[in-house]
Amino acid sequence: MKEREDAPDPVILPDRVGPAPITPAGLVALEEQLQGATDPNERARLERLIDAATVLPPPEDTNVVGFGATVRVEGAAPKPRPFTIVGDVEADPAGGRIGVTSPLAQALLGAHVGDAVVWHRPAGDRRVVVRSIAYESS
Repeated sequence: MKEREDAPDPVILPDRVGPAPITPAGLVALEEQLQGATDPNERARLERLIDAATVLPPPEDTNVVGFGATVRVEGAAPKPRPFTIVGDVEADPAGGRIGVTSPLAQALLGAHVGDAVVWHRPAGDRRVVVRSIAYESS
């Protein structure tokens, strides 16, 4: 029930989020956060994220950019820069970890070394070139 007529409708979050891809390291990080969390609301949020997490392995062909790849690209910054494609919940763009649904990750998925892809950005499209692809060994 709204207190004022002009108040926005309340946002009701679902009890569970849908399946969410995550890297093995991302799942470990969530589990560590849960162990250290003392606030009941934060614990519940972390438990929902862990329950919804689906750990995705690297693709069979590790010569192609896929989920979990660390991709060094040229054209995104003044110098070639690596980005790791991770689950959205573990994304940290400043740290080079980009969510799989981000525009840069979407542009890179399926690319090979030497491929030029178009990164559709709000500030305008940018062409980036894949210089290397690596996956963490499990």
